[in-house]
Amino acid sequence: MRNRPKGLKRKKLFNPDGIAEKLAQGLNRDFGVLFPESTPGHVKRFISEAQSKSTLKKFLGSKTKQGDLNTTTYIKFLYVNEHMKKFNKPIEPSYPRVSKLHGDVFSNVLHRAKALMHHVLTPFDEDDWFFECKNSSGSSIGVPFTDTSIEKKFAFPISATEKVTPLYDRYLTYDRHLKSAVMQHNERYPLEDRYSIVSGSRATTVAKTNSINRMICVEPTGNMFFQQGLMTLMYQRMKKVGLDVERLPKEHTRLAYESSITSRNATIDWSSASDCVSLELLRWLLPPKWFYAVNLVRSPSAIIDGTEIDLAMFSTMGNAVTFPLETLVFWTFAQAVLAEESDTNTILPIKENFSRCSVFGDDCIVPATIAPVFIDMMTRVGFIVNTDKTFIDDCGFRESCGGDYYHGINVRAFYLKAPTSNALSALEPWLYIILNSLQKKYISYFGEFKYLYNSHVFKYLFGIFQKYNIRIKLVPDYMPDDSGLKCLDDVTRLRMAFPMTFSLVHRDRHGTVSFNYCRYTYKGKQRRVDELHYAVWLKKPSLQTRDPLIHYRPKIGGGYVVAKASSPTWNLLIPH
Repeated sequence: MRNRPKGLKRKKLFNPDGIAEKLAQGLNRDFGVLFPESTPGHVKRFISEAQSKSTLKKFLGSKTKQGDLNTTTYIKFLYVNEHMKKFNKPIEPSYPRVSKLHGDVFSNVLHRAKALMHHVLTPFDEDDWFFECKNSSGSSIGVPFTDTSIEKKFAFPISATEKVTPLYDRYLTYDRHLKSAVMQHNERYPLEDRYSIVSGSRATTVAKTNSINRMICVEPTGNMFFQQGLMTLMYQRMKKVGLDVERLPKEHTRLAYESSITSRNATIDWSSASDCVSLELLRWLLPPKWFYAVNLVRSPSAIIDGTEIDLAMFSTMGNAVTFPLETLVFWTFAQAVLAEESDTNTILPIKENFSRCSVFGDDCIVPATIAPVFIDMMTRVGFIVNTDKTFIDDCGFRESCGGDYYHGINVRAFYLKAPTSNALSALEPWLYIILNSLQKKYISYFGEFKYLYNSHVFKYLFGIFQKYNIRIKLVPDYMPDDSGLKCLDDVTRLRMAFPMTFSLVHRDRHGTVSFNYCRYTYKGKQRRVDELHYAVWLKKPSLQTRDPLIHYRPKIGGGYVVAKASSPTWNLLIPH
C-alpha cells in the first residue's frame, strides 16, 4: 500500500448505497402496516405500489455509470431531432371556415391559435425588450456554474452567435451606464476581441432517473442576455390572459386534485415537449416582429458529445424562451380546439373560456371532452404524447406539476436522491432532505401520531445521527431542505421517541433566535465590481421579482459548512 504524505488525513466517508437500500426496505415495511384502518384497501394498494416503484427510481448509486446515462440521453435527443425534421415545412392551411360547416378542423385550429397568439403577444417594441434584458443566474458558454457572477458574465470575451454581436453593441448604446461599467471592467482587454463567436449552444445533462438523464443546452452568454428579456416580456403578456407562471403550479395541483374526483379535466403529458416546437410552426403562429426577435437570439446548432448538430427544433431546454413559447403553443392550441368544439363563429377564441384550459410548460389540463382532439392536433405539428402519464377517463387518477392524486388523495411518492458526495460532511444535509420530505408525506398517509412512533424509517434515520454523533440543527420552515430539520412542531415528541442531541439554539432578550445550519459553498471567491452592480440596478431600481423557474446549479466543486443565522420572527420552543 502506498503511504500517504505525512500530515494528510484520510477523508471520512459514508456508504449512501447501504443507507438507500435500508431506507427502501423500511419504507416497504411502513407502507405495509402504518395505514389507518379507515383507509380503503384500493387506496392502500395504489400508494404502496407507487412508492415501491418510485423510492430508488431517481437514486444514482455508486454502480451507476454516468457515461451510459449520457449516451442514452443523447441518443433520445438525436431521435427527437430527426423526428422534428419532418415538421420543419412551411405551414399552409386552407382558408379558415369558422362557421361550423364541417370545414377542415386542423386548418381552423391553426388559424384560431394564430389569432390568439397575436392577441396575447402584440405589440412588440425593442425598447420594451431591452428594458427587460438581463443575465441569467445560471451558467452559459464561458461562464462555469461555479462562478455565475455579474462580473464573470460581463467579462470579455462574451460568448455569442454571430448574429447577436451587433445586437449586443446596439444594446450597450441603449444602456450607456452599463456600457461605461463594462468598458471599465474590461479596460485591459482589447476592444476588438470583446466577443467569442460561437455557432450555437453546448449540450450537457442533469440527473433525472437512474435510467436516463435530462439534456439541457448551455447557451452563449450574449444570446442568453437577450433571451431573458424576451422571456420576461412573454410572462408579462401571458399573465394578462391568466397564465401567471408564479401561480400556475399551485393552480395545476388544485385542478389535478379536483379532476381526480370529478374526471372533468384531463391531464396530458408530453415526451420531450421542449424539443418538439418546430421553427416553421412558430413562424406561422408568432407575430412577425416576435418571430424575428426569438429567431435572432436562438442557437441554430448544438455541440453534442463533441459533434456539432443542426437543430431541427426551434430551441432546447436552456434557452430562456423555450418554456414560455411551449406554454403559449399548447395553450393557444387548446383554446382553439375548445372554440372549434363550441358554438362560436369567431376566429378568436372566447375570453370567457380562457380559464377552462391551463398550461404550464408541457403540463396541459383541458376538458376531458376535447382531450382526444387536442392530442391529435398537437401530434400533427410534431409533439409526442406520453400515454403512460396522460389521464383522460374516469380512472380516478390525475397528475400535474408534482401533484399526484387518486380519488382526491395525494399519492405523490417519495423519491430518494443521492447525496452530493459520500464525504461525511454531506451525510447530515442529505438526512435533513430525507426527513423534511418524509415527515410531511408520512403525516398525510398515516396521521400525526402513528407516523412517528411505529415507523421503521424514522427509527433508522435518527439512529444514523446517533451513530455519527451529529447534533441535529433546527431551522425555520423557509430555509432550504438541506439546511437542517424543519419538523419543528414535533421536536418534543421526537426527543421522547428517539435519543438525540440538538445544536445550540439561542433566543436573546429581544426575541431574536440564533441558530446553526448547513450551507453549501463553492470554492473560490470572486472580486465584486460595484460599478457593474450599480449599472444593472440603475435600469430597474425597484425590487426584482423572483424568477418563476429555478435555474439548476449543480452542487459540485464545493462542500458543506456550518453557518450561523438569526430570525426575529421564529417562534420556536427551544429544546434543552
